[in-house]
Amino acid sequence: MGLLSALRKYRPPPSHQFLPPALFPTGEYTTSVTTWASSIQDLAENRECRLRRIVHCKAKSGSRDEFLLVYVRHPSGKNAIVLADRDTSFDPSSAYVDEDTVPPYSRMDMRALGVAPSRDRIRLSSDGTVASLIGHIPGGWAEIHTVKFPKASEAPSVAHLAVLLTVVHRHMVPPGAKGEGRSGWFAYCVAEVMSEIFLGKSKTNKKWVRVPYGGIKAEGRDTVDALIREFKPAWEDFSRRQTLARGGGRSTEHKSKRQEEKKAKKKALMASFVDMLRTMES
Repeated sequence: MGLLSALRKYRPPPSHQFLPPALFPTGEYTTSVTTWASSIQDLAENRECRLRRIVHCKAKSGSRDEFLLVYVRHPSGKNAIVLADRDTSFDPSSAYVDEDTVPPYSRMDMRALGVAPSRDRIRLSSDGTVASLIGHIPGGWAEIHTVKFPKASEAPSVAHLAVLLTVVHRHMVPPGAKGEGRSGWFAYCVAEVMSEIFLGKSKTNKKWVRVPYGGIKAEGRDTVDALIREFKPAWEDFSRRQTLARGGGRSTEHKSKRQEEKKAKKKALMASFVDMLRTMES
């Protein structure tokens, strides 16, 4: 009885093995936006993981790059912290993008193909703290703008974030833009699109000036409005592919086929009954 009582009272200790590595890695984790988005698409509870806030940050010295800290609430109640940024140490004129191997193209050819000559990265906190993500930034950093989503039911999901990041990743900024401008454009666009679509509550740090688009003259498809329009079909495509991957498409197709078979069988049975009545009358 003592053993059974102990087993009933036993509660397994909290562990990362019960949480998705795509949000809660067991060690240092840095990857490309495209790789991370793919892992989020495979995450069963991706639409239940809600964004609580997006913080637009800026390094105080050195490169003065800008980046985002995204706070995500998992259905388990655990909070994940995601750092998203555009790697400005990467030369935009390089022929290769992330780990996606592509042939060398000119900038204009890459724009036409929808390939971004940039490295947009994702870093995840392994211990649930911001310190594990930004310790490498010399001179410290500052929070210059925050977007909050007070109601979890109306907040964007981590799936929405993954789709938007892949959309932004396909965009390049004007040639010759400085690293600070490129990272600022990236952070500004992601935060603003999320805020606009999901009606986030914004608050700016009065001690800092948040320059729209990182000071870059954004035009055409590189503006917030254009990104919002591009996000909608990208989200629909993401949802469709996820449904198919989980068997939803095959299930619906099978159900429709089964209904058609039932109708045909019923029709054949009625025709047989009518023939029988005719035979009896004759």
